[in-house]
Amino acid sequence: MVNLGRWAAWGAFSAAVAYDVPQLLQAAGVLADPLDRILIFAPSLMLAPLFVVAVSATLDTVQPEQLPWRRASLCLALLYAAMVSLVYVNQLGVVIPADLSGHRQEVELFACCGFRRPMTAIDLLGYTYMALSLALLAPTYDRGALKTLLVANGLLAPFLILQLAWPALLWIGALWIPFFAGAMALLAGDLGRRHGKNSRNASGSET
Repeated sequence: MVNLGRWAAWGAFSAAVAYDVPQLLQAAGVLADPLDRILIFAPSLMLAPLFVVAVSATLDTVQPEQLPWRRASLCLALLYAAMVSLVYVNQLGVVIPADLSGHRQEVELFACCGFRRPMTAIDLLGYTYMALSLALLAPTYDRGALKTLLVANGLLAPFLILQLAWPALLWIGALWIPFFAGAMALLAGDLGRRHGKNSRNASGSET
């Protein structure tokens, strides 16, 4: 499971980068609609299950006294993945096709991600759960860059959910872009080291 988690963490890192690039290009006016939305929502949909698998792998690398923290982290990761997957599959499978066929009004309720839209609220709550999931991992790691980034992700939680009332907080919430990608890269490295250590210990016990 640890090795699977390592690759899932790298996958989550890659999906985050794949989301970040078109998001920045959209803001710069480079990408046209609906290509911009497709390139944003597709990697976001992939990121959700990859993140859950990465977090679940951390349960196999922890001391018993730290296990409750990581179980709680996994619970929030599952909530995040379920909520945002609902948002993104609707965008890709319902809203964008309806836009292309000229039936936007029929699916307007499901569109994301404008201010005070139902799907936007679900998306923001989902990413708040992600931030809290990462924060719950932090106490189970020693001091270092990984722990710092896990805490930094957690500190973004209020700036994510409060966008329901103050959308300008998006510019603070956007720190998710480097914080999350960095945390996933470092988590992948940590899981890789633990997998290598376990493999060496297993080889030693066989000789």
